[in-house]
Amino acid sequence: MVEQLIVPVDGSHESWNAFDVALALARACDGSIEVVEVVADPGDMTVALKTMKERIAETDTSGVQVGTSVEVTSSDVVSALAAVLERNEGATFVMGSHGRGRSAALLGSVASDLLRTTYGPMVVVGPEAQPSDFSGPVVVTVDGSELSESAVGLAAAWSIELGSEPWIVQVLEPDLVLPPDVAESVYISRVAHQLTSMSGRPVQAEVLHGRHPVEVVTKYAKSIGASLIVAGTHGRTGASRLTLGSTAAGFVKHGTCPVLLIRPPHFPAV
Repeated sequence: MVEQLIVPVDGSHESWNAFDVALALARACDGSIEVVEVVADPGDMTVALKTMKERIAETDTSGVQVGTSVEVTSSDVVSALAAVLERNEGATFVMGSHGRGRSAALLGSVASDLLRTTYGPMVVVGPEAQPSDFSGPVVVTVDGSELSESAVGLAAAWSIELGSEPWIVQVLEPDLVLPPDVAESVYISRVAHQLTSMSGRPVQAEVLHGRHPVEVVTKYAKSIGASLIVAGTHGRTGASRLTLGSTAAGFVKHGTCPVLLIRPPHFPAV
């Protein structure tokens, strides 16, 4: 599944953090990496390629095929990267959430725009994320909505690929009052059962409590040594009041592991 990883860089240190994460992910999944930089001036191609090759040479890439390419565009970075993905069907972007280099603001807003224009999953590396061997759990957050549950299948597929343990997490407010005959774990247990059926392996489920889902989930993911947090980019709140649009960005900003994001195909681009 994770056979080819595309890492957009822009010459900044922050953008190369994603390369280190992609390298670890490629080793875990026996995949390859293509490092891509987008430039507006053809005269920048030589410098861009030289910089990429020098940076890659500083890293132990043994066992992983790593290629480099430079895209020249007179339009916009998003369109150029979307075209790269189209030429490499089935590839997955791994990119940083912050960075500003030769191609201006390549990261951050570009990651958001790519999620609006492409339907494949994207691994986003936030400022606090650290590379790991991806042997830790895969945490997927749900909020009671169909849109948030669309990420469950993705979490199942990636946990199988990584050989890791999937965890389903729901955040409830501390003062939430449920009917006496309804256990707070009913919903999340059902989702965990569905994920067990998808993955063919045991799934852990945990109900967390707190008023700030980003803080609660990222702290919990760190405590169990999670390799990934998986979330849909949009979601309506259920009992947990977890909105996965803005919250997904919070996971990226504050999480100590990368975040695997997906926009459900039936959700309109905005």
